[in-house]
Amino acid sequence: MRQRVYKLADTYASIIGFRTKITDARDYGSIIRDLGNMCGQVSLQAVNADFIYGVEHAIEVLKITLEAKRRNIMIAKKAETDLLLRLLYTTQISVALRSGGLKNNNYGCFILFSTNKSQLLTVRKNIGKLFEVKNEVLTANKKKREIISGILGLPVNKTMSDDKPFTKYLSERACLITK
Repeated sequence: MRQRVYKLADTYASIIGFRTKITDARDYGSIIRDLGNMCGQVSLQAVNADFIYGVEHAIEVLKITLEAKRRNIMIAKKAETDLLLRLLYTTQISVALRSGGLKNNNYGCFILFSTNKSQLLTVRKNIGKLFEVKNEVLTANKKKREIISGILGLPVNKTMSDDKPFTKYLSERACLITK
């Protein structure tokens, strides 16, 4: 799967699936901080890939965060945190990190966004050096639908068995997260 750069109004975004080469989950925080500090204009969020129901899901939730930032109504002080909370359908950072944080020997998803395309591309390139890029882990599937449905308390039924309506539901649900 080719990595794309998405244009969302004045913001560029890239969604990257990966498998970690790191054996200790405590190292994730420092690597993510280093990646973020590499180019100060790039915002970066990492989340367990099981909670990303396809690239379209990540992009739609990012659009919500960017609009909340534009309107000054984010549910967190930083856009990266707002995005994480909306992806995990909670207002509690500790809950979001516990359930959707990166785990050892698992797959993850980086969501990068910036108004500076060249800096975004620089960070994306460095992610490729540090992590094994595996964008196929971002594909929507039945297992992910069951995991996300469990978090939301939804029964897994025929009305939510199609990818498009389920993705739309997830985007609308992310809009409902408020302070």
